[in-house]
Amino acid sequence: TIVSFRDFVVIPYFLFGTIGLVPFDPHPGYKIPWFKITWWWASYINHFYCVIGEIVYFFVAWQDVDKEQIFLEFTALIPCTIFSSISIIKMNMIWYNRKRLTWIVNKLEELFPKSEDDQKEFDVLETRKNAYLIMIYFSASYMILIWTFNLMPLIVSIIDYADIGIYNRILPYSIWYPFNARKGYRFMIMYIQQNWGGFTSMIGILGTDLFFGCFITQLAMQFKALSKHLAIITTPRRAKRLRNSRLKEAIERHLLLIDLCSEMESIYNFSILCNFVLSSLMICLVGFQATNPDIHIDMWFKYIVFLICALWQVFCICYYGNVLMENSQRISWGVFASQWYREDAKYQKCILMMILRAQKPQFLTAGKFSVVSLRSFTA
Repeated sequence: TIVSFRDFVVIPYFLFGTIGLVPFDPHPGYKIPWFKITWWWASYINHFYCVIGEIVYFFVAWQDVDKEQIFLEFTALIPCTIFSSISIIKMNMIWYNRKRLTWIVNKLEELFPKSEDDQKEFDVLETRKNAYLIMIYFSASYMILIWTFNLMPLIVSIIDYADIGIYNRILPYSIWYPFNARKGYRFMIMYIQQNWGGFTSMIGILGTDLFFGCFITQLAMQFKALSKHLAIITTPRRAKRLRNSRLKEAIERHLLLIDLCSEMESIYNFSILCNFVLSSLMICLVGFQATNPDIHIDMWFKYIVFLICALWQVFCICYYGNVLMENSQRISWGVFASQWYREDAKYQKCILMMILRAQKPQFLTAGKFSVVSLRSFTA
């Protein structure tokens, strides 16, 4: 079975398409259709209003309600606002770096093995299987999260109506409107509007993180395959000219992979920093809500799901950062395992330089402050 590179990015590309966002040009000369641009800006503006509306709601409520009560409401509201803010940061990052992401996609597609034999050497099928497994679990957890928040008020209202005969009009999120959003037909319109905003927020985070995982998976696969190739590059059976040619190709590929890692770092480091800082605050507030003894069971369930997803998301980012570091260091082991000691001094010098360069792992950072790895997750 021949696998294409686009098979790895099809899920995040589809998810972004549901809100009209095109993360990269699918082919040279591509122009985004007007209806996608319209849908994207409508989704973005609606989502942005939801964030501003949550902030305004808090300041308005602070003037009118008992301070102890509003503090509890604030700790319940602010995690949703933080979640949405992270989403806006990530969507902005994707939108404004479309050309750079297109370059990364094109280069990775050029490096991607095309023949069945090459794909066996790169272990493409196993890589795709593992990538899909993580993407499906990650997507499922976020879908459960957002639709729990979006639909729980409706479910509670229906249960109350069946129990006591009164239908309480409850909106999913506390957002300020310049009118009574629970009156008449406005309630259903605002309910749909908030569901749309919540869905957009989820897609912004989910799509960006899945793309991040796809890119890291591809880079790790390339580093791993290059390491295997280097381990057998200097064999006595190969002519000297062929060995030199293969070494040159390997060095060029290694340099390209380093450039791709640097570009990834340049694009993602600020959003990862914001993600880590804001997620830390969000996890604390969600944990506070989940341990509140007075919280209703439906709210408790929502915040438990929220807490699990927040921890899962940060873990996945750190996990992929760790995968990149480990596989980039494989190069030095692959080079050292080759029969370099049989070659002349010039060849050995090239090998030495490559080992020294590969011993410095490729890594991503959170705004240049901290290396993204499993160690930073447990710190």
